[in-house]
This record gives sequence, C-alpha cells and structure tokens, in this order.
Amino acid sequence: MQRLIEQPTDDGDVLEGPMHLGRVHYHLSVYQHFFEADVEPVPTDLEVEGRITPVDHLDLAELHRRRSELTLRLADGRALDFSMANQGGTIRSTGRGLYRQ
Repeated sequence: MQRLIEQPTDDGDVLEGPMHLGRVHYHLSVYQHFFEADVEPVPTDLEVEGRITPVDHLDLAELHRRRSELTLRLADGRALDFSMANQGGTIRSTGRGLYRQ
C-alpha cells in the first residue's frame, strides 16, 4: 500500500555529481509505502516521481539519453537522486527518496 504524503513544487538545481547542469522548475509527488503488519501498517520507504521543466538551457532529451543518475537540489535544502524516465521531463527517484545534504 502507498499514500501520497507531499507534493513539493518550486525551482531547484540539477547536478551530476558536483557539476551544476542547470536550473529547473519541479513538481514532485512523494509516496510513503507501507507494509501491512498484523496490527497496523508500518511505514517502509519513500518513492518520488514528478516532472522538471528547464528554467535556463538544459537539454532534457540529452540527459535521458545519457541514463546517468542526477541530483535535484530542492528550494528547501533537501535533495533527490533521480533518473530521467523520458525526454519530456518525467523523473523517478533512484535511491533514498528526499534527504538533507
């Protein structure tokens, strides 16, 4: 079972390792997964999906072709490791969900 717990939207920065690639507008959906225990659901991990739109020059099609893991630095200081799901800007988390750097 999963539950939508947050939908952050703002402008942030896309990085590949330490290299800044560009600025984007993001709209994310954060889902909390639950394991059905005997008594009540127990939270497990987070899954994040969403969409990014370039604010300045950033070639989303090229990022999708490269298939590398990228990082989105959110406006609130958190970060998300992600991959490009398609050339149109759809992204999916690849690691630990949202975290503080």
